[in-house]
Amino acid sequence: MKTLLDAFTAWLLSHAPQIITQLNPPATEMDLQAIENSTALVLPESFKACLRWHNGELGENELALLGDGNQLLSCEAIIQQYQWGQQIAAYLSDSQFDTLAFWQDRVSSGVILVKGPVKPLMNHPHWLPITCMNGDVFRFLDFDPAPGGHKGQVIEVDPENCAYQVLAPDFESFLKNYVEALKANHYAVDAEGYITTREEGPMDWGVPEWLKA
Repeated sequence: MKTLLDAFTAWLLSHAPQIITQLNPPATEMDLQAIENSTALVLPESFKACLRWHNGELGENELALLGDGNQLLSCEAIIQQYQWGQQIAAYLSDSQFDTLAFWQDRVSSGVILVKGPVKPLMNHPHWLPITCMNGDVFRFLDFDPAPGGHKGQVIEVDPENCAYQVLAPDFESFLKNYVEALKANHYAVDAEGYITTREEGPMDWGVPEWLKA
């Protein structure tokens, strides 16, 4: 992870130095332990290394470390969002929405979009929020994947579009893929330091294998 984070830092200094100025200082071991104590989830070492590098972003503007408005959450923000998410999920809980038959019906009819082995839930006690975009699109470490998934995989949940997708099998792979995409010029960077995807594919994902009857 050190080599990867060093390469990420070098790219930022060269292409988007404005983002460096909005990153928080490193997280402490107490900060990391607070997440585990508050969520009962064990952080992967790769994600701990990232937070030891920088404890998320200040969030004072729309610049985003992970591109397309996706800001890395601080330890404190992770805990707050996790708790809020669980409260909202408890309030809106309805067991009929959490069945395989319901998911198969909604995905096959295009009401819910699912890409990869991720359960299309309102929220989950084994999802740890790690980034936020526009206050409602979150990326999580998913410790309870659907069949065929990887424990600790990185997922993205977009409630407005009812879209759920797996981005990478683990956090280190997720960050490595992103840094490699930056270096390969797959993202555009404007004069103010905003990082945006050059091309986005259509959200026509079909029915994932694990949901096919």
